[in-house]
This record gives sequence, C-alpha cells and structure tokens, in this order.
Amino acid sequence: MKSRKIKDILLNSLTYLYSSFGVLILILIVIFIFSNGARSISFDLLKGDYYSESYTLKYDKLNDKNFDYIPKKDEYFSTKWGVAFKNYTNLEGKEVVVISYVDNHSPLTSMINMSNNQYFSIEVNQQITKAILVGNNDTVVTVLAKDNAASVANKFDKAISITNLSLKTNGGGIRGSLVATFILIIITLSIALPIGFCAAIYLSVYAKKNRLTNILESMIDMTGGIPSIIFGLVGVIIFIPTLNSLINSDGISLMAGALTMSIMLLPVIIKTTKEAIDVIPSSLSHASLALGATQTQTTFKIILPNSIPGILTSTLLCIG
Repeated sequence: MKSRKIKDILLNSLTYLYSSFGVLILILIVIFIFSNGARSISFDLLKGDYYSESYTLKYDKLNDKNFDYIPKKDEYFSTKWGVAFKNYTNLEGKEVVVISYVDNHSPLTSMINMSNNQYFSIEVNQQITKAILVGNNDTVVTVLAKDNAASVANKFDKAISITNLSLKTNGGGIRGSLVATFILIIITLSIALPIGFCAAIYLSVYAKKNRLTNILESMIDMTGGIPSIIFGLVGVIIFIPTLNSLINSDGISLMAGALTMSIMLLPVIIKTTKEAIDVIPSSLSHASLALGATQTQTTFKIILPNSIPGILTSTLLCIG
C-alpha cells in the first residue's frame, strides 16, 4: 500500500513537471512573439492594405505661391508647396518620411501621374521615396529616401517645379485579410449551415436505418478525414474554372473559396448536429406524437429547440 502511494506521488509529480515544461515553453513563445512583433501592432496595421502602391508624378509648371500653416509637433512645413512632412516608422521598422498635411490649394493636389498622364492628388500618409526638384537658375535638387523630414521640407522650399516625385503608400497592413476572412465566413456559413442542418435532420429523424443510410454516414465520416489540400485541389480544378465561365471572373474568387470551405465543413456540421439530435430522449418525441403532433411539428418544435446547444457548437466549430 505504501509503495503504491509512493508510485502515485511520483507519477503525479512527473505529470506536474511535464505540464510545467509545456506551460513554460508556451509562455516563452508568447514573450518571443510580442518582444519581436509588438512594435508592429498599431491601428495602421488593422486599417492598412497589405500591398503598397507606387506613383511617379510631376509638376512641370512654375510655382510662385506661398502657404501658411502652423506645423504640429514633429512636422516640417514647406511654405512654397503647402505640404508638411514628418518622420515615421513603418510596419517594417524602417524610418521613412511621410506627408502629414496637404493644403487644399497646394500645387501637389493637381500633379500629373506619369504612368497615365492623368491628374493626381497626393494624400496624407504617403511616403516620399524620391524627388527631383528644379530650383532657381535651373539648379537640380534631389530628395532621397534616406533624407529626414526637415531636410525634405527645406529642399521643397528651394524648388519652383518638380520633374519627378515618387510616392508609395504604406503596405504591410491586414485590413484586406480581415475583411476577406469575414466575408468568407459569412458566405461559407450561408451555404454550409442550411445544407448540413437539413442533412442531419434527415439522417436522424426521417431516414430509415438501412444499408443506404449506413453507407451515407460512412462516407460523411470519410469526408471529414480527407486532408484539406485535397479540398483545395477540388476548388482549383472544379470551382474556379466553373465560376470563371459563369460569372466571367478572372482567377481565384471569394465564392470559389466559400464553396470549397463549405464542402470541408459539411461533415463537421452534419455529424455534430446529428449527435445533438440523437441525444434528445425519444420519450419527448413519442409524447409529442401521442398528443397528435405530426412528425414535422415534433421535429421543429420539440427536437430542434432542445438541440440548440449542439447546433451552436457545430456553428462555432465551423467558424473556427
């Protein structure tokens, strides 16, 4: 008896020890992630696009205007062009110069986009990557990406025209990913949940227990074990070409992804919902039928309301 107690204490100690190692490793991973990526967490990360866009502009007219503006802290204002600059650390951790203010009457609001010869207005938070400015007596002043905001504002004040201005929007954001994920979840659940719930109700309530239903349930179980890459191949081979021909889309689309995800989720929805229905005591159904209710009334007024916790579990699993 004493040796058994010692053995139990030893095994419990080993369990706690190994659990502590697992918790410690998890804590170290979290610390590592936040210590290296905390500087990238900002509101700009949430509202910014992943890909940055570049523009090459020019203003070949002569500018002799002057503008008034009281710069805020860390801003440097060019009175000649009505634009303010500030130093900014982008999501990649690099120091860049961005536009922090543009006067409504600034010449920079009517520049020419050299890629399509259309008018282009610069906007706040765009990065200055390069600029070739022309000053008095045709002197050329070059602004480089390594210049700071004060130097950029000073060089712009000396210019009377701009032969080349390269701008870039801030990239590295996850706004597009968040929006696409949210839309994908909504479309996928709109397709998969009704089909899955109806299939589960049919198999649990209406289908007769025979060889055919056993085969269907076995196929559903087998589908749930298929690797996700196989579903991805199905989406690429079937859904993308079909949707491209039906709606004249080009390449991948959210609808193709939603259809692929729907097939992946159907086994989870059907099995979870079916199990939630099967655990409802049969005495409830028998009592309802004995009181004169039809099978449909019993299903929708007795069985399904009592299966709501399992149905919610199925929905949450699908969202996950």
